[in-house]
Amino acid sequence: MTTKQPHGRLFELNISFLLRTSYRFPNGEHPIVLRLKYRGAKKDVNTGLKVLPENWLSGAGCVIPKARKAVAVNQQLHEISHRCKTVFEKLKALYGDFSLNELIARLKGNEEAPETLMEYVSKQLNEYKSRVDVDLAITTYYKYKRAERYLEEYLNQKLALRNIPVTRVDQQFLEGFFKFLRREKRNANNSAVALMNCLKTILNEPVKKGIIRYNPFVSMSLTQQPVKRDYLTSEEIKTLQQLSGLTEAMDRNRDLFLFACFTGLAYSDIASLKSHHIIIDPDGSKHIEKYRNKTGILSYIPLLPVAERILLKYAPTGDCRDFNWRVPSNQKLNLALKEIARLAGLEKNLFMHLARHTFATTVTLSNGVPLETVGKMIGHSGMKNLMIYAKIVNNKVKKDMEGVMGLY
Repeated sequence: MTTKQPHGRLFELNISFLLRTSYRFPNGEHPIVLRLKYRGAKKDVNTGLKVLPENWLSGAGCVIPKARKAVAVNQQLHEISHRCKTVFEKLKALYGDFSLNELIARLKGNEEAPETLMEYVSKQLNEYKSRVDVDLAITTYYKYKRAERYLEEYLNQKLALRNIPVTRVDQQFLEGFFKFLRREKRNANNSAVALMNCLKTILNEPVKKGIIRYNPFVSMSLTQQPVKRDYLTSEEIKTLQQLSGLTEAMDRNRDLFLFACFTGLAYSDIASLKSHHIIIDPDGSKHIEKYRNKTGILSYIPLLPVAERILLKYAPTGDCRDFNWRVPSNQKLNLALKEIARLAGLEKNLFMHLARHTFATTVTLSNGVPLETVGKMIGHSGMKNLMIYAKIVNNKVKKDMEGVMGLY
């Protein structure tokens, strides 16, 4: 009887019965113990049975047939052996990998299954699902769902398992999973690190409870790599605005991108934008007031005339709040933007988040809008991400001044 363990090793469950000669009852009988060997570990378990030493067949691990009570005792030994095999196969089918202590706990009547990794994943997902649109972005929930899917694939494809006890999640498991994300699933480093951080959050509970005695992430080095945040220049924005000969669908996709350039709204926020998010102020000016889908942070964005004109193209009543446009999926929209960039002769890779970067740099910071104000508009909670935009603008200033350096 064998079961495949992580890292390709095979272990056999060895079942035997022996007489404990170190202890003798007053009537001369000795206790019969069950000896289990598994994964390099050995445990003796008391069976509650006893026999005289002269009636014990040590080689066969049973009572000699002619002895008194032989039939009854041997039958009980057979039942114990059968239960060991049954519980072993059940644990193997459920979890694939488990410890000898967990097997013995089942044999002693503890029917509580060892808490598994995927049980903790499911628990975290259920909690996050209940918090969506309350204090959690739907994108965060989807990220954890993706981590769940990849974990299931890793267990199945690489370890030939459906699940493992959470106590079996060690550094070797984590390193294998990270390699799987990078090599097999072709996740970029930062995406893989983000998914690993999901798993780290999930393991916080069993670590705090002491179920996992040593946090396996302590020895893991997971670092987000700096990301180059590209953006469009004013000239490139004008090139897109002046592009003609587009189909109706392509024209709308171009407008969606430009609207993001002039508002800083992320794709998910544009897709969920409603008329009540556009507020008309007492002085007649307009602004967008909307909680970000990703973070739940309130964004306050004055509506630029160019952004209002885009809305009016899709507002049959002449009121920009009555806009009605169909927003394709983010994937389809980004594919369309690649074609639009080609038609416009732009060498940059257009995608919706690039528009958000363009708003933060070219449209606002480069025109003297304070960093704190930009953060309020694009819905950033801290200065860390904003400083990236500030650095981009500083580099732009340096480059713009290069032509001046030789004059003085």
